[in-house]
Amino acid sequence: MAVISKGIKLSYKATESAEAYTELTDLQEIPELGGDTEAIEITTLADAAHRYTDGIKNYGDSLAFKFLYDPT
Repeated sequence: MAVISKGIKLSYKATESAEAYTELTDLQEIPELGGDTEAIEITTLADAAHRYTDGIKNYGDSLAFKFLYDPT
C-alpha cells in the first residue's frame, strides 16, 4: 500500500506545559506506522487444532525517521 507523505511535519514540545511545538526540519522519510497484530493462542484441550485471536498491534522497538543532514 502506497502512502503519500508529502506535507507531513514532525514536531515536539520541549515540556508538557510548553505553549508551542518546535518543528524538526528537512524530514525526508517516515516509517510505516501500520504495525503487525500479535496472535494470541486460545487453544484448549478440547480443540482438534491450534486456535488464535488477534491481539494488540506491535509497532516494533522504535520508529526511524530520516532527515537531510545539514552541518550548519
